[in-house]
Amino acid sequence: MKAFAVISTLALTSFCFSAAASVSDSLAVYATQKSTGSMSVGGKSAYTNTFDVALANLSDKDVDLSKVCLKATAPDHKEFKLDTVDEALVKGQLKAGKMAKGIAVFASEDAGVYKAGLITLSDDCK
Repeated sequence: MKAFAVISTLALTSFCFSAAASVSDSLAVYATQKSTGSMSVGGKSAYTNTFDVALANLSDKDVDLSKVCLKATAPDHKEFKLDTVDEALVKGQLKAGKMAKGIAVFASEDAGVYKAGLITLSDDCK
């Protein structure tokens, strides 16, 4: 009876941990900085940092790319939001074992976006 209780507890625990895994845990991000720049419209200006990005689905299941978002992070841990992105990186299903490639542009009024070099995925897309 004790063995049954232990096995049941372990099975339930492993189920809970696997249910908590996020979509972004099954995707690898490969990013190479392509260019930095700026844009100005009227009285508004912004600095830009552009990356070539590849997303690889490392799982054995398809992944819905609309449930994740790309973020750029600088060495001081400041995060920058995505401004422009190729649709292939954010829409549709990425098949198991497949890769999606495209361009991602991060823009900010803060020139610190030039220092952002770490591109990651997040489930928190606010």
